[in-house]
Amino acid sequence: MYENIEPYSEEIIYPAKYDTIVSKIGYERVELDLMKVGRIPSSQISMGKSSKTVVEYDGKQIVIDSLVSWINVTDLDQPKLYRIKVYTVDEYDNKSVPQQIAVIPFTAGDVANLVVANPRILTSPNAAVIDWTSSLTSILLDYKSLDYEYTDKNGTKIEGHQGLNPRIFAANLNAGQSFKIDLKYNIVPKINGKAILDSVQLVTPLTINMPTSSSTFNPVERDILAANGVTEFTAAGVSSFRKLVFPVHTNTLQDLFYFPNVEELDLTGGDVFDLTTMNYNRNGIVKTIGGGDYLPFIRKVSPISNANAQTMIDLLNLGIIKKIKYAPNSMGIDHLLKPFDKDGIIEWVTTPNESIIPMNFFLDGKIQDATGWALDLVNPATTYPAGTNIINPIKATMKGKNGSFVFVIPKEYRFNIPEYRYMKFKVYMPALSTYSGVYAPYQRLWPRFMNYLWAFTNESSFGQEVWSANANDYKISDQNLEKWTDVTVDLSSMESRHNRVFVINIGGEPSLTFSPPADMVYYFSNFRFSK
Repeated sequence: MYENIEPYSEEIIYPAKYDTIVSKIGYERVELDLMKVGRIPSSQISMGKSSKTVVEYDGKQIVIDSLVSWINVTDLDQPKLYRIKVYTVDEYDNKSVPQQIAVIPFTAGDVANLVVANPRILTSPNAAVIDWTSSLTSILLDYKSLDYEYTDKNGTKIEGHQGLNPRIFAANLNAGQSFKIDLKYNIVPKINGKAILDSVQLVTPLTINMPTSSSTFNPVERDILAANGVTEFTAAGVSSFRKLVFPVHTNTLQDLFYFPNVEELDLTGGDVFDLTTMNYNRNGIVKTIGGGDYLPFIRKVSPISNANAQTMIDLLNLGIIKKIKYAPNSMGIDHLLKPFDKDGIIEWVTTPNESIIPMNFFLDGKIQDATGWALDLVNPATTYPAGTNIINPIKATMKGKNGSFVFVIPKEYRFNIPEYRYMKFKVYMPALSTYSGVYAPYQRLWPRFMNYLWAFTNESSFGQEVWSANANDYKISDQNLEKWTDVTVDLSSMESRHNRVFVINIGGEPSLTFSPPADMVYYFSNFRFSK
């Protein structure tokens, strides 16, 4: 019997081997996938006589009493190349042909070499704001969150957590001294642009030299603060201010950071600020439009961003600001103020159901087109047909085939459509005989809304967003001619637009040679926004 097996006595028996080895890098560890079918339970693995798994590297051996489809190799804390060998053994400790791989794990030394974007820092003598104006995610890492820790001037340890858009408001600090804060970034590092398996924490100490009460600060909205009476831009110089007024066209509220004792805000302009103005001088038309008190049908052309309103929210949360006066939708920060309703802090200005448009916002259409849009425009009309409650009448006599006049608000604003859905006005049209033959189109009106007149392209940063109603929808019926008739334009489709110009075109721009046998005289009045 032994003579029959003797020829095979020197042969080596190899159990079944794993069919692949692929690494995934983690923090001071790697995961090794060993089977092409993916990660499956040991109970589903059948490899002949193989019964155990052995991992070897750096003179170490790890024995697993089962077959596995993947392995987590830990304690790889050296920044070097590890050569790892994985094989199976059977019940007689026969070894399979090993799978081998070389890996370099991500270690503490790699974390120490990572850098993140520097924060923006604002300081006052007793407080600091730390935020980031650009994304913290980069080619080197994916940012997840931020923890921070510092000690205030009373020795109290302050800890906090910030999410994807971190911002830290540190208060109760020592003026004129160094302020130290530990920023703990929770990140996922990347290797060759690919994220590793694990999140790690990158701790970066930050030291800020705090100003004194006599240190000068540089506000963003200097002119607005000066209008409030600020003459000395230092902490000491503004310490006595308890109330500030901001106009609706304010771009940022971050200057509130420098006012530690402010308790009240008026965000309507109050008695301090008028609406802005614009000067027009073209085609013989010279006029200044705008000015005067804030009007509820006006809103800021683009909302104040959450970031630029955050200082106000910080002061509200700290209980420093105790009252805010605000006109709904005017600055686009309604969503930030509503959480404070329950505390009775926000005074929402009650807007009227209708808001009349003052005459200083109207322009002769010749400003755009001296011939085609020409009207003999009398504003306000000195004589006009009798009627009930006629307000701000306008007389318009057609001189060009596309006779038009314009209502426009300054470029810092747009129409407050969330508050006022309708534009309404009255019109008095001439007799039916006026519209005989080719002049039939002049029995209708064409309301047009836009960001700017085409001759004034620099008035909007948002391009042109024209919305023109269908002129046929605004034909005045025969029975309503020669009487004051109400017209309503639904503005709801304009809510997302930056429209600030409204044109009334008489006739809808028909194609004809304009030479009517008699004057075509129209009267308009009561232009208003309505809920």
